[in-house]
Amino acid sequence: MITGYQRPSGQFGARNHILVLPSVVCATVVAASIAQQDAVAITHQHGCAQVGDDVTYTKRVFASLGVHPNVGGVLVVSLGCETVQGGALAETIEHDGGAVRFVGIQSAGGTLEAVSRGQVMLAELLSNAALVERRDGEASDVVVGLDSADAPFAGALVELARAVGFHVVLPRGDVETGPTCHADLAAAGAQVIVSLLGPNETAMGFPICPVVSVTGDRDLYEAMPQEFDLLASGLGDTDVATSIWRVVVEAFNGLETATERRGASDLLLRRLSRSM
Repeated sequence: MITGYQRPSGQFGARNHILVLPSVVCATVVAASIAQQDAVAITHQHGCAQVGDDVTYTKRVFASLGVHPNVGGVLVVSLGCETVQGGALAETIEHDGGAVRFVGIQSAGGTLEAVSRGQVMLAELLSNAALVERRDGEASDVVVGLDSADAPFAGALVELARAVGFHVVLPRGDVETGPTCHADLAAAGAQVIVSLLGPNETAMGFPICPVVSVTGDRDLYEAMPQEFDLLASGLGDTDVATSIWRVVVEAFNGLETATERRGASDLLLRRLSRSM
C-alpha cells in the first residue's frame, strides 16, 4: 500500500515539506534563520552572476522545487539585487499552482526584519500544511528517479516498477549521473530518488526527496552501515531491484532514509556555461 499527500494539482507527495528557498546564495543565511528546525532551507551557490543557459536552468529548477509534490508550501527569500529575482520566482511558483510566500531582505530593511517577517509567513504555511493528512494512494502515483541509467540493476528495477505500476525516470543521455542529476530527476517528478554509489563514495541527500542510497562497496558499508540503505554486493540484479523496491515503498510511506536521518540535504546544479 502507498500512502502520501494529495496536492490540489492531483500530484501525490511522499513528504509534506515546507520549503524555504533562497533565490540567491546571498540569502541562504537568512533562509536558514527563518526555517530553523521547522522547515527545509536550501543552501546553494547560485542565483547571482550567472549568464545565459545557466540562469534559465537555475530558474527552472527553483520553480520546479516550489511546486514539487513533496512540497506543501514554499517561502522564497530574496536579497533584491540578484540575477534570479526572488519576486519573479515567487510569481512563477504561484502561477504554477504552488502555495508560496515571499520576503525580500532589502525591501524589508535588512536581515533581522526579513527574518521576523519570514517567520510569520512560515508559521502560516506550516499551519496550512498540517491540515493535509496522509491518505492511501495508487502505485501509479509513484515516480522513482534512478541517478544512473548504467546501474547493473537498472533494467531489472525498471521492469519491476512497470510490473507493479510505478514510474521510473532516468537521467537524459546528455546529463551527468550521480547527485548532479538529482535536481533534474526531482524536476521530472521523482518523489523518491535511488542513488547508486561507486567505490569509496558516500551518499548525498536531496532537500525535498528521500534518497535511497545503494552501494556495492562491502568494506565501506561494513565500516559505516548507517550511511547507506542497501548493500548490493553479492546479489543478483533481480534481488537488488526487489530490495530497492521494498525500501522505496517504505520511504514513500514515511520511513526516513539514511540521508534523511543524518540530515544530508544537498542541492547540486549543473553548470551549462561559463559564468562571470
